[in-house]
Amino acid sequence: MRLFKKIIEKNRKERLIENGDKLVIGFSGGPDSVFLTEMLLKLKEYIEFDFVLVHINHLLRGEEAQRDEDFSIEYGRERGIEVFARKIDITTLGKEQGLTLEEAGREARYGFYQEILDKIGGNKIALAHNKDDQIETFMFRLSRGTGLSGLEGINSKRGIYIRPISEVYKREILGYLDENGIDYCIDSTNLENEFTRNSIRLDLIPFIEQRYNPKFKDKIFSLIEEIRETNNFVEREIERFSNCKELNIDEILHFSKMIRGKILSKFLYRYNIKVNREKINLIESILKNGGSQELILSEKYVLKKEYNLLRIDGNRVSKESLEAKSLTVPGVIEFGDYIIEASYEKVKEKNRDVYYTNIKTGDTLLVRVRKDGDKIVPTGMKGEKKLKDIFINEKIEKEKRDSIPLITYGKDIVWIAGIRGNEKYKGTEEYCVKLSARRKK
Repeated sequence: MRLFKKIIEKNRKERLIENGDKLVIGFSGGPDSVFLTEMLLKLKEYIEFDFVLVHINHLLRGEEAQRDEDFSIEYGRERGIEVFARKIDITTLGKEQGLTLEEAGREARYGFYQEILDKIGGNKIALAHNKDDQIETFMFRLSRGTGLSGLEGINSKRGIYIRPISEVYKREILGYLDENGIDYCIDSTNLENEFTRNSIRLDLIPFIEQRYNPKFKDKIFSLIEEIRETNNFVEREIERFSNCKELNIDEILHFSKMIRGKILSKFLYRYNIKVNREKINLIESILKNGGSQELILSEKYVLKKEYNLLRIDGNRVSKESLEAKSLTVPGVIEFGDYIIEASYEKVKEKNRDVYYTNIKTGDTLLVRVRKDGDKIVPTGMKGEKKLKDIFINEKIEKEKRDSIPLITYGKDIVWIAGIRGNEKYKGTEEYCVKLSARRKK
């Protein structure tokens, strides 16, 4: 009864299962899913809910896999529980979709769970992850590299997925089943250390327990709980920013860089903008700079910093919308967010926003965006360089590269606006054609 009381208390505290719920249980026939089902059968004496079992035969272990399927069906029949079983060839599925076996298996399981949930009109899917699974997940993610959110282990409740036995150790599960004479299946692949997770479970954790600390798993789980509490506190702190249409820069600068990164990530997620560390770092770099600035986030959106506010607007400039335009010298055109001008003038002080060329009055230039394979002989050099390499060397953000104007003559790029000119077209006379580029106000 001790274990059951632990599960009742966890369920009461986290409201995992409530009156009227209809669950799908992921049932492999192994000790974890059998224990979960046994506990839920007991819980039905206290709460009015119903559930079905869902079993998938991955067709990977031959007779053993068929044994598990037969066991699952018989287990449900003996206890009056409806069982949905299906064979899915995940080897073929993985090849067709370019997935690993592990990814294909997960795709198959979760897809079938959702299918049966819809069929029975259910509202939750119960999975049999235990306390050891949480610790192994922590160790796995730690070894691969992750942030604090990735070190939370496996949450007991996320969306429609619940894990009622996630705080019960494997040894407790096996002890309960063996003491009560409850049958279960053993997946022989779990005893092989060929895969990283198995190796962590079979090799790494036992080694640490024997060599350093016999209570290692308890210590790790305490750390997981502490990380989870910290993350929950941070989430509560930043929740007030989740629906903001604008961010006050002074306000978010009061937070640490880590929390600020989460605020910015949530801000971008509202627009379904892909978030990565590089993008957050780019935004960080403009927060403390004065004046108005823009950062292209995607083909659809641009981040605008105006005075003390950050906001996201629709990006009126995309690679597809920037059609090439001709520019006859002298002349001026608008191109995306730029105004490009060609004028005949006396050479004055040079800077990145202008380029003096040997192009002649009356020549017609073409202004366009980059194409695959574009090259230029940068000023001061003899050989050609790819535009991609120049952008990388100049630390031009990926989001900006497809909107930078290229002023071309014939097949040659004369000037990468605001970045580099072509050595071949460098002006050497006292009076030259000056190319200039400035942002629209």
